[in-house]
Amino acid sequence: MARGDAQTPMMVQYHRLKAEAGDALLFYRMGDFFELFFDDAKAAAACLDIALTKRGADGGEPIPMCGVPVHAADSYLARLIKGGHRVAIAEQIESPAEARKARGAKALVERAIVRLVTPGTLTEDALLDSASANWLAAIGRAGEELAIAAADISTGRFELVACAPGELSAELARIGAAEIIADAPVPGIVTSQGKGGFDSHGGEQALKTRFGLATLDGLGSPGRAELAAAGGLLAYLDATQKGGAILLDAPRRIARSAHMAIDSATRESLELTRSTAGSIAGSLLGEIDRCQSAAGRRLLAEDLAAPLTDRGAIEARLALVQWLHSNGSRRTRIRAALKAMPDFPRALARLVAQRGSPRDLAQLRDGLDAIAGLKRDIEADSDHPPLLASLLPNLGGHSALVDQLARALVDTPPIDSSKGGYIAPGYDAALDALRESASNGRRVIAELEQRYRQLTAIGTLKIRHNAVLGYHVEVPAKHGDALMGADSGFTHRQTLAGVVRFNSPELHEEASRVVEAGGHALAAEAAHAEELSAMCIAAATRITAGADAIARIDVAASNAERANEGGWCLPKLDDAPCLDIDAGRHPVVESALSGSGERFVANDLSLGPNDRLWLVTGPNMGGKSTFLRQAALIALLAQAGSYVPAARAKIGIVDRLFSRVGASDNLARGRSTFMVEMVETAAILSQATGHSLVILDEIGRGTSTYDGLAIAWAVVEAMHDDIRCRTVFATHYHELTRLAGRLDCLSLHHVRAREWKGDLVLLHEVADGPADRSYGIAVAKLAGLPPAVIGRAKSVLAKLEAGRDATGGIAAGLDDLPLFAAGALEAPQPDPLGEALAAFDPDAMSPRDALEALYQLKRIAREPGQ
Repeated sequence: MARGDAQTPMMVQYHRLKAEAGDALLFYRMGDFFELFFDDAKAAAACLDIALTKRGADGGEPIPMCGVPVHAADSYLARLIKGGHRVAIAEQIESPAEARKARGAKALVERAIVRLVTPGTLTEDALLDSASANWLAAIGRAGEELAIAAADISTGRFELVACAPGELSAELARIGAAEIIADAPVPGIVTSQGKGGFDSHGGEQALKTRFGLATLDGLGSPGRAELAAAGGLLAYLDATQKGGAILLDAPRRIARSAHMAIDSATRESLELTRSTAGSIAGSLLGEIDRCQSAAGRRLLAEDLAAPLTDRGAIEARLALVQWLHSNGSRRTRIRAALKAMPDFPRALARLVAQRGSPRDLAQLRDGLDAIAGLKRDIEADSDHPPLLASLLPNLGGHSALVDQLARALVDTPPIDSSKGGYIAPGYDAALDALRESASNGRRVIAELEQRYRQLTAIGTLKIRHNAVLGYHVEVPAKHGDALMGADSGFTHRQTLAGVVRFNSPELHEEASRVVEAGGHALAAEAAHAEELSAMCIAAATRITAGADAIARIDVAASNAERANEGGWCLPKLDDAPCLDIDAGRHPVVESALSGSGERFVANDLSLGPNDRLWLVTGPNMGGKSTFLRQAALIALLAQAGSYVPAARAKIGIVDRLFSRVGASDNLARGRSTFMVEMVETAAILSQATGHSLVILDEIGRGTSTYDGLAIAWAVVEAMHDDIRCRTVFATHYHELTRLAGRLDCLSLHHVRAREWKGDLVLLHEVADGPADRSYGIAVAKLAGLPPAVIGRAKSVLAKLEAGRDATGGIAAGLDDLPLFAAGALEAPQPDPLGEALAAFDPDAMSPRDALEALYQLKRIAREPGQ
């Protein structure tokens, strides 16, 4: 930009577009670059680690700017989105020639924002993780009702789920949205501001308009909160895509109770889809994933995130896994066919959004052809389980489309489609003729180059082509004078440092024919690509159904393969609240140990109505936490529709899963480790039901010994007497073992350890009864504490144990405590004054209302008892 740029028509246009983009970074198209200015440039340069330059401006500070090349924009967009930015794309919507023709020689090319790129609205491969869905979630509210509308426009999925206020966080954790929008801030949840539409009436009309419906009865008659969420989501998609087409199926209503509720703390504790390091490697997903297709990997992650609670649906999944597990050759054939399938669901989404390429068409061709082959292979087998039988009709049915794509496209279309070459020879005779004409012209030009060399005696003469001059003659500068003469037959075009460029009437005439034929050929190819895309889009509903079926088969085959590798068993489901596991293992830990040549020690667990709370004691590093986690993971895997790492497993359906194992500071929210632990424990006590599974480890640590023991004691009693659900509780408070004599459904267990010649040997076996001692000093010795410190610790411990024996220790008097129900605090007395205060909304009061409120409070305060 030159001086005075801030006042130029271009900058006026820029500021208009920036005002429309709002807080998003503005990619302003200028030729082959997207430029950013002012604060946008500073933010982008810092995020992308690219040079920040400045250009002068009259009457003010120089304007900061930076830019990225258009051809590499996707890679830069990916880094900006990952860095927490949103990006508005301002494209040139007319060519310079069109601008000059319409508004004069100095006319500014018109630009418009064609798309707002946000984390939840991505479709390009370079911006997406192939193994994960990319959900956009909208939170809707209608009175006290809450709901979530979630869409993944990279595959067309669209879901609605109504939930109670206390279930919202767990549902959002299940979805794992890349972006969450709402019309107002939601406490405890990071959201972006939506683009309006969050009302039930508008949402109903938006759904009817979007899907061409007269009534929503066919969608299950969504509730008002669901309609509000759907309205906000559709409005946001319209705003970000600027009215452009997107792939979106009709919404499916998901019942909250249809899947196991798992809050975010439990997901992190169990490392379901991401390890504590944030990677798939080391997580449950990374350990069991044997999927062959990208769509299968995404579905497997969703299955682990939302295990089913309907016994019939779980058993249908398990029957399909069993069908594949029982026949190794069948499983191998099917997995080989799945491996040949590209990620055609996302290719279809790009075509619908008009961001597709011939390569996406080729992916659909290959994917749909592979589906047909897989269907023939499966139909050759017999005894199809019910779930597979229901999926088979969705496979195939695209033979005409596949045939058309196969005839039209070359085997591997080029990455850069702007130069053509993706329509196969023989598909269009007229296109073939244009290509032949262009090819013949290029041969003539090559012959012309040879003739010019002989004519001029310049052996280094070449005929070249560029976007500015087109075809031209180029000679080294030292030979330029020889062609400058009026009678040379050449016309001077350009002089550079080392070369001089010319044209000739004969070259111009032949080049015009080549360019014209090539241009017509490119236009013909583009027309064919548009026609083929339209055919694919017309079949989008059936293609999506086929993709979903393939993903389900791939997940079942993956589960069968993993079960075969690890010797896993088929779990038996039960309606009673039980959890019986013989020789259970933790799949991730077992895999890590096998990699180093060590053996995992399997353990049994038996929880039922009469023995529903296991209290587990034993030393650190003994395997308590692993034992707790493997119990939860086995239940989760079974309800996700997988075999489980055990010799035998009988599992009663779990409605909610809670894990309070390991905690860390949450400094950003001002919470210590102990506070995080207490918040998570409070959530368990308020949300768990009789059909839940709870694993608790070291409740009460992080505070004084007396406080910690008191809290742990009360929590154990509450779980046993009030919640009455399956619970495994690990602790170092050996005083809690006294509860076995008071609580009928509590049993004592420990992880075994022995001292041998002064060293601690951890056996990692779970046995009946309490641990004989803590072995804390022995563990400290293993950790490498200096001998002097270990010796001193032993001396202090001896004194403490002597005092305990004399006085009864910190547990003295606990045996005289009343039972939990009898010892609970009395219900709080009514507080009319507090209730009246809580009911007032000062922000909505007029001065007169406030005065009346004061009189009311004064009257209440004078009443007896206040």
